Amino acid sequence: MPLEFKSTGEREYTLGLEEELHIVDGSTGELVPKVDEIMRRLPEELSEYVSYELFQSVLEIKTPVCSSASEIGQKLRELRSRVGSWAAACGASIASAGTHPFSRYRDQKVTEQERYREVLKRLRWIAEREVIFGQHVHVAVPGPEAAIEAHNRLAEEAPLLLALSANSPFWQGMDTGFESTRIKIFESFPRSGLPPAFEDYAAFEDYVDRMVDSGAIEDYTFCWWDVRPHPKFGTIELRILDSQTSLRAATALTAITQCLVARALDGEPRGPYDREITLENKWRASRYGMDATFYDPVGKIPVPAGEMARSLVEELRPYAASLGCEDELQDVLWIVDNGTGSQHQRRIYRESGDFLEVVAFLIESTRPALAGEPS
Repeated sequence: MPLEFKSTGEREYTLGLEEELHIVDGSTGELVPKVDEIMRRLPEELSEYVSYELFQSVLEIKTPVCSSASEIGQKLRELRSRVGSWAAACGASIASAGTHPFSRYRDQKVTEQERYREVLKRLRWIAEREVIFGQHVHVAVPGPEAAIEAHNRLAEEAPLLLALSANSPFWQGMDTGFESTRIKIFESFPRSGLPPAFEDYAAFEDYVDRMVDSGAIEDYTFCWWDVRPHPKFGTIELRILDSQTSLRAATALTAITQCLVARALDGEPRGPYDREITLENKWRASRYGMDATFYDPVGKIPVPAGEMARSLVEELRPYAASLGCEDELQDVLWIVDNGTGSQHQRRIYRESGDFLEVVAFLIESTRPALAGEPS
């Protein structure tokens, strides 16, 4: 069955961002099931930008459609501030990272919505463990074939983007040794991880049709890949990123995503990506973050993640200039030079020996007035 792709046909590359946040007790640092109370209190004009997730200790904020990464940053700053105030009125705080350092997944309460009940019924323990938090970036593309080209090109770059976003070193009160623990937890979901390397939009439609016919899914939104076309919105959606504590980092990752999509659609399509090499590079990204060395299949050489990031930023500068996100793209190098979220979390724990100190750091650094400048 044809899957209509909503598109204006324009190359404006407008943006939207979704960010999953912790709801935590300000005293104990534990995740607390207060999303219902927070949602009941939100003013109507704010509630449309906030939504439920699988667990009651999680909420998602989502920006309106924005024209630039700078505008995304402004909207995200406003939403974090306002939602944080209403959370405080409920005796809670919000914090942003890919995982919570010590709260147990067995203690979390499920959100009472039909979709989530069905996910739990089907996936049981796999879904019960999914107390994880991601940043999703939508970039509008001119049509379905453009979405597939952007899909393949973003998938190629997904390992580096994961390394830059790594912000989940701790899980259930332990250091896992991974820079992105979140991505390894989520990979246990069906239809997750790196996406198929589609030849064209018809191949994507055929995949969705087969999954629906088999009874595996109701629609394409149950394809939880790291990158996926989103026909309803007319976008390509990057889903691999850990949630960012720093607003500056969240905005930088949005800018580089927008630039990568613009570059992908500048010139002749290159077709499916090399999924096998990308899988290996993604493993290295989740384990080592920005200390990883990736394999470059074009040059057939190993390249340190930091060097790859610097080269990519340089290549994307013309696209950043046309999209008005030069400063935000430059902040990708701020991540490289100053450290990822995981590196900052580990530093706090190394200095304090206390996971509660890590949560306090996450709460403080998520607040808009202070976000983006961890020392």
